[in-house]
Amino acid sequence: MSRLVVRMLVFVVFWVGLGRQAVAQFNLDTINSARIFQLSLEELINIPVYSSAKFEQKQAEASNVVSVIPNDIIRGMGLQSINDILSFQPGFFVTQDYERRTVGFRGMFEGWNNNHILMLIDGIPFNDNLYGTAYSWDITPVTYMNSVEVVFGPGGALYGSNAMNGVVALNTFTVPDINGVGWANLRLGSAGYQYYDMVTGVENTDFGVVASYAGMSTNGNEYLSFDASGRTDAHGSLMRFKTNDTRSCSYFFTKFYGKGKYNGLMFQFHQQNWDFQTGHGWLFIIPDRPEDMKEYRRIFALRYAPLRLGKRFNYEVASRFQVHGIDWSMRYYNSGALNGYYPDGVSEYLKTKAYDLFTRAQVSLTHEKNSIIIGVENSIFFYNGDDEHYANIDMDTWSDPSNQTFYSLKPWLEFVVDRPVHNVAVYAQYLSPKFLKKLQITLSGRYDRMFFDYDDLLIPSHPVKSKNFQMFTPRVAFVYSLSNQFVLKAIYGKAFRTPAPTELFGFNTFTLSSNIHELKPELLTNFDLGFVWEPLSGFNMRLNGFLMSFENQIAYSVVNKNLSANIYTLKTCGVEFAAQYAQKHFTGFTNFSYSHRFDEEILDSTVALSKSKVTWAPSLLLKLGAMYKFNGVCLSALGYYQNKAYRRESDQFDGMNSYRPSTYVDGWFSMDARAAYQLTRKSEFSISVRNVFNSERYIPKNNQYPFDYRLDGRTVIGEYILRF
Repeated sequence: MSRLVVRMLVFVVFWVGLGRQAVAQFNLDTINSARIFQLSLEELINIPVYSSAKFEQKQAEASNVVSVIPNDIIRGMGLQSINDILSFQPGFFVTQDYERRTVGFRGMFEGWNNNHILMLIDGIPFNDNLYGTAYSWDITPVTYMNSVEVVFGPGGALYGSNAMNGVVALNTFTVPDINGVGWANLRLGSAGYQYYDMVTGVENTDFGVVASYAGMSTNGNEYLSFDASGRTDAHGSLMRFKTNDTRSCSYFFTKFYGKGKYNGLMFQFHQQNWDFQTGHGWLFIIPDRPEDMKEYRRIFALRYAPLRLGKRFNYEVASRFQVHGIDWSMRYYNSGALNGYYPDGVSEYLKTKAYDLFTRAQVSLTHEKNSIIIGVENSIFFYNGDDEHYANIDMDTWSDPSNQTFYSLKPWLEFVVDRPVHNVAVYAQYLSPKFLKKLQITLSGRYDRMFFDYDDLLIPSHPVKSKNFQMFTPRVAFVYSLSNQFVLKAIYGKAFRTPAPTELFGFNTFTLSSNIHELKPELLTNFDLGFVWEPLSGFNMRLNGFLMSFENQIAYSVVNKNLSANIYTLKTCGVEFAAQYAQKHFTGFTNFSYSHRFDEEILDSTVALSKSKVTWAPSLLLKLGAMYKFNGVCLSALGYYQNKAYRRESDQFDGMNSYRPSTYVDGWFSMDARAAYQLTRKSEFSISVRNVFNSERYIPKNNQYPFDYRLDGRTVIGEYILRF
C-alpha cells in the first residue's frame, strides 16, 4: 500500500507541474466538475459513429448494427474494462477459459486462444501479434478512452482478419475532452484490489499532447476447486485445491497530435505490462509450485489523415510497430504425476518476443454525394528465436524423464525462425447517396493473402515449404429511411480469421501444439435484418434478426495437449432487441437476445454432435441498466441475466454429478450498483458493489473435467477522483 501512495503522490506532483505550464491554455476558474455532471444525456445516445463505414454516420443510419458508448456512461455505470462494456451489449455474454475472462457472442463458445474481436485505437488495429487476440479484459484500461464504438458482427470487408464477432473502436482523448489540466483516480476494494490512473494533457495552436498511466493489482478470484490431476485424499476422494489468480498490470499511453495546419498528424506510444497466474493450470492441474507469468507490449503508431473540409479527395497513411514479449515460468504436472511417470513433475521456462509491422494507405473520393474508399494494407510478423527456453524434460524429443536435469530447448515457434509471415490486402467501399432521400447502399469488399515459408519439422530432413491463406470478404448493406424516426436495415457480410502464429507454429513446448498442415482459417457468413425506431427525442429502440454460419472454429483440443484444431462449424439464428431512453437527469436501457442452433458439423472427434441446441454458452440473455444524476449525485445500477448453458455428451462421464451437474450449468442473475457524490468542484467519491446479491455464478468448462469456472462473488470498491 505504501508503494501505491508514493506512486500517486509522484504523479500528482508531476501533473500539477504540467498544469502550471499550461495556464496559458486553460482558465482554471472556469474548469467545471467531472463531465458526467455536465453533458446532456439525450446527446450521449446520439453520438455519430465512424468505424462502421470509415465515414461519420448517425448510429441509426450506419451500414452495420452499431452502438457508441461515451466515457460519461462508462464512468457513471462503473464499467471498468472493455469486457464490461461488451457484456451489457445485445448478444454478448460473460465467459471464461483457463484464467482468461472474455466475452462470447450470439451463442458461440469462446476459447483462450482468440476472442474474435478486432480492436482499433483511433482507427489503427491493436490486436496481439502472437494470438491475434483483442486485449479486452482489465489489462487494457478505459482511462484514456473518450468513447467506444461497437460494430456487431463481421467487419472483415473493411478490416480483415479477427473482425468476426465485432469491431471495438476506442477513440482516445484530446486535451479539450479532459476539461482541465487532468485528474488522478484511486480505487481500493475487496480481494486486495488496488487501481490508480492519471490523465493529463496540454496543447497550443499547433499541437497537443495527452498522457495517461494506469496500474492495477488484485488477489483475484481464488477459491477451492477440483482439477484434472486425479489427486485423492486418504479416503480415495478427489481433493480440491486453491485456484491461482493473483494478477497485476500497468499501462502507459501518450498521444501527440497536430492542429491547424498540422491537423491529421498523430503519434502514439503504448507500454503495456501485465502478470498473471493460470487459475486451474495450463493442463487444468492446479500447480503444486508457484508460477510466474509476465508479458509486455510496446506499440508505436503513426497516422496522418488531414481533414480537408469541402475537398473531394482525402487520404490517410498509417503505420504501427508492435513488440510482444513473454516471460513465463510454468508448472504443468505435479511431482509424481501420472503414477510416477514424472517423478519431479513438469516445469518449463520461456522468455521470448515477437514483432510485427503494420502499414496502411487509403484514399477516399466524394463526388455528388457518392463516396468511394480504396485502401491497401500490409503486415509482417517477425520471430527470431528465444532469449531462454528450457524444461526439466526434453520437449524436443519427448524422451522419458528419468532425472531432474534441465534441458535447453529449441525455439518455441521453430517453424518460422527468421522467416517473416506476410499479409497483404486491398479493400474498397462504395457508399451511395440516398436514392429518393430514402435508400442508401453500401458495397464493400476486401481481398487478403497471408503467405510464408517454413521449415517442415514434421519431416526428418526439415525441407523448406511455402503456405498461403487467401480470402475475399464482401459486405452489402441496404439502409432505408421510411421517415426521420424509422430506419430499416438489411446487411450481408463475411469475415475470417487466419490461424495465428501460435496456432500454426508452436513446437518444442507444452504450451502449444500445432497442426500446420491441416489447420484451416475460420470463416463467418452473417445476415442481419432489422429496424431502428426513434419515436421521440431521447428514446430509441432496435430490433434485428440474424442468421450466421461460423465455419472451422479454432480452439484447444484434447486430442493432444493444447493442440490448436478446427473443432466444428456452427449455424445459428436468433433475434436481438435493444431500447434506450435518456432525458436531462436520467438514462436507462434494456436489451434482450436469443440464439438458436439449427445445424452443425463436427471436425474434432472428441466433440459430440448437438445439431439443435446451443451448447457451452447461454442461448438467452437479458440486460438492463439505469443512471440518475442531479446536483452532484450519480446513482446507477446494472442487471445481467443468462439462462442455463448446456453441455455436450462428450463432456459427461460416470460419477460426474458428484462434482458438477452433468447436463447443464444453471443460469444466473447478477446486479451491480454504484453511488457517486461530487464532494467539491474538483473531486468525487464513489462506492461500487459488483454482484450485489453475491449470486453463485458458473461458466461451463467443456470436455471431461470435474469442475466449472466460478465467477467472483460480491466485491466492494471505493473510488476517489481528484481533478486539477
